[in-house]
This record gives sequence, structure tokens and C-alpha cells, in this order.
Amino acid sequence: MRIALVSPYSWTYHGGVRGHVEGLAGELLACGHDVQVLTPVDEGGAGRRGRKAPMDIVLPAHVHSLGPTVSPPANGNRSNIAISPFGVLRMRALLRAGDFDVVHVHEPIVPAISWDAVGFARGPLVGTFHTYSTNRLTNNLGNLAGAARRFQRLHVRIAVSRAAQWTGLRFFGGSYRLIPNGVAVPERLERPPARVPSDEHPLRLVFVGWAVERKGLRYALEAFASLRERVPATFEVIGPTALEVESIGVATAGVNVLTNLADAERTARVGAADLLLAPSTGGESFGMVLSEAFALGTPVVASSITGYNEVVDDGVQGLLVPPRDAAALAAAVLELAGDVPRRERMSAAAAEKARTRYAWSRVATQVLEAYDDAIAMPAPSTLARRLAIRIGVRSVAPGRHQPRQTRLAPLERRS
Repeated sequence: MRIALVSPYSWTYHGGVRGHVEGLAGELLACGHDVQVLTPVDEGGAGRRGRKAPMDIVLPAHVHSLGPTVSPPANGNRSNIAISPFGVLRMRALLRAGDFDVVHVHEPIVPAISWDAVGFARGPLVGTFHTYSTNRLTNNLGNLAGAARRFQRLHVRIAVSRAAQWTGLRFFGGSYRLIPNGVAVPERLERPPARVPSDEHPLRLVFVGWAVERKGLRYALEAFASLRERVPATFEVIGPTALEVESIGVATAGVNVLTNLADAERTARVGAADLLLAPSTGGESFGMVLSEAFALGTPVVASSITGYNEVVDDGVQGLLVPPRDAAALAAAVLELAGDVPRRERMSAAAAEKARTRYAWSRVATQVLEAYDDAIAMPAPSTLARRLAIRIGVRSVAPGRHQPRQTRLAPLERRS
């Protein structure tokens, strides 16, 4: 099968969607498919406008650059996206010449790459929705631009979580099949033994993310400052620069800031940690940082927020605590610090959930089933039907279109 994966986010910066697209492409290539990734790329980190540090990358042959990006704030974060006409024209040329069996667009709502791909691509079209958002203003502005009508052209819609599905149903309508983000699961799990913390073997804590408010790094730093007085511990912060961490204004004694790590080194450090801290404050649809930790057998202490609640079973793979509560975060870590058998059980449960739920072999199979279903859908048989789909008053998918569920109850009320 010849597959185009379209991503709106820069290949140069680490992020959840970018990691998902990279992993999916790798798995599909390993299965023998011809995969081409169409994505923006910032040479030398030229597109940096936010707090992310560029990764040192070598562009694989199957990844095609759509030019540089800018980094506007959105959903409590900053993401590097391409908005130039060059990127759109380059993408259109690649799609036109590619003769793809299926085009898979990630984050169809994001301008300009993914948004234009949904309107331009011909043939079987699959869209994956990654974002959880309750923001009526921005999503309804998208609908004013025609989002709900444009998405009628998607043969299959995928949501990576209940939270992302809720967003799609609430603001755009349609039907969504749940396929989670994938994660690379090692063939053999190798972890250092869990120990009662001591000066010789301190409790190893790790945070992976950016120094933006949504990721809650402030609360992790405050919790660690409190913990250091009660238990021997180290804390590695992976992602931000030292200046960004210091600018938060919390004591950083004992904190080791690691910026711009290669994927292999980041994986090794998360796998060597006793606990991953994920104190995000909201706006998370899934939390790949959690599933990546699970794959390495690392238990987590995370905020009890929509998105994270779906990944972490409280008390099984880790503990969930109220968001924006450094004291609760510290208490949960302290609770697990001296309970070595419980941490070992959580480690085993985390690895098991990653293997049975999030492993790429499983996720890619579900995605390929979505491709097959999209390809099998009959083409519109009449000019009137084709025109109705084109202007968005009918769906290309068979059956009655599901309208927007504007009265859908917030997920927070169900948690």
C-alpha cells in the first residue's frame, strides 16, 4: 500500500503528534508498505518562536520537508506549524505526484498543512484527531471557516482517546473510531532494581516536557524541593533549558536539567527512573509521555485530569493526584518511595499495559484496518453526490452523518 502521512508540526521539535507519526511510519515501513511523510522541517531550528529546543536530526528519505514554521500559542502550549504558501504548494505537488492509495492527515483542524490537505487530497482520506479542547471560541471559529463541512470529506475519522473523540463529537460531528497513540515496546525489559532510597541509591525522579504552564513543571519543582528534605532523591528535567527552569522561580537545588537529548538517551533516562512525574494542569488528550514511560516499566505520578485518567489506572501503573497541588504530588511520591514491592508491581503493570494496549504492532494493525475501510468505500456515483460532499452537506462515509453534539456533557463531570 502506498501511504501519505501528513503532519502539520515541525519534524525538528519533539512532540506527541510528531512522535506518533514517526512511530507509525516506521511500523508501516517495517510491514512492507510504501510510506511518505509530508511535514514541515526547520533547518537548524530556524522556526523556533517558543520554548522548544530543536532536535539534531538527519531527515530520512521518506520524510519530505514542507519548509519552516512559526510557533503561535495554542491550547496552553506552543507548537511549530507551517503557514507559508510554499509549504502548502509543496504538499499539493507531492500529493498530486504520489498516486497514494490513502492519505492520512493528522490534526485536520490545524492550519495550514493539515487543513489544506483535507480540502485538496483526492481518493481515500483518513483523519486522526489528537487534541482535547473545550474552547468554544477557537473551535467554533474553525467551524466558521468550514471545519465541520470540510471534515465530511474524511472517509474514516480516528480519535486517539475519549478526550479527543469528545472534542470531535462536540464541535465537528461525525463518528470516530478510537485508536490510541502507539509506543515502541522493547523486546526485553531491563530496569535497575527498585530499592529503598538511601544516600547511595537515591530515589530517581524524572520529568519530560516543556516549560509551559500546561505541563505543570512548577508543581514538580515545588514537590521535589519539599521531598529532598525527607528522602534522598534526584530529579532530572528533560526538555527545557536551564534558564527556562530557573525563570519559573522555584528552588532548583539538586535538579539536573537536560536539554535537547537524543531519543535514545531520553528513553534510557526515563527507563532508569524510579518514577515519572507528569503534573500537567489540563488540555491533554492522551499523554504519550505516560505510555512511553509504561513501555519502559516506569511507574508514574500524574495529575488526575481528562486524558491522563484514560491512560493511568490509579493505583495500578501509578498514582493520580489533583492538578496544581505540589503538596499532593510530593505526598504521593513519598508514599511510593519506601514501598518497593508496590513500585515493582506498578512497574510490571505499566509494562503490561504498554504491551497489550499501546504497542505499535497492535496500533498499526488498527490503523491499517481503517485504511482498508476507507479504500473499500464506494466513490460517489452521481455528480450531485460528489458536489454535496465537496461543499460539505453530505459525508463521503456511508450512512447518516452524525451532527455536532453541542450538548455533550464535559468529560470532567464523568471522571
